[in-house]
Amino acid sequence: MQSRGKLAVAIAIASAFFGYQLLIHKVSISGHLTAVSEALVLVPFVAVLTWFTASELGIRRALAITASLILLGLTAVKIFGPPPPAMIFGMPHLVTNSFLMWFFARTLINKREPLITMMARRVHGSLTPDLEIYTRQVTFAWSLFFASQIAGSVLLFFFASLETWSTFINILGTPLIVLMFICEYTYRVLRFRNHRSSPFDGLKIFSSDSSASKSIKDH
Repeated sequence: MQSRGKLAVAIAIASAFFGYQLLIHKVSISGHLTAVSEALVLVPFVAVLTWFTASELGIRRALAITASLILLGLTAVKIFGPPPPAMIFGMPHLVTNSFLMWFFARTLINKREPLITMMARRVHGSLTPDLEIYTRQVTFAWSLFFASQIAGSVLLFFFASLETWSTFINILGTPLIVLMFICEYTYRVLRFRNHRSSPFDGLKIFSSDSSASKSIKDH
């Protein structure tokens, strides 16, 4: 019964999320920027950004940073006028993918341990040399994936219709991440049969230990 309850909650959350994405898509292709449409796009995005910042820096710093960004945005609007609707509608996708690209890519420089390598080590303990190489390559692949999301959004914005662009950033963004995850996991299981793990191990690491990302900073 408990597992059914968790499944029902997961389905409800997923349905609400995709329903929200569809709503944002409809608002985006309308091309009209109203107070309601701004709130639909920006309020959940700011709330998630504040939550993540609070998990890293504490609630007080997170609220201070959020308040400063809101004040900066309002000041910019007063000085330069309201931004084009597409800038508001595309901001969450651009900022989210830019952050994720940075979050993965920064662990590939300055002799840091790659993010996926760190996660694999936490699951399996010691890693063979071929696994270390592979996990580094996967970290690079995810960095490249998020960079391609940004590039795809920019190219479609300038060279495709508003509806095509909105479909890419609002409807296809999350399914593409899931597809990338499934493809990588399938290949990993087939190539490293002796190191098979649950596809949710990485999510468990970050959800059960909020210090996971902090350990990267210390390397």
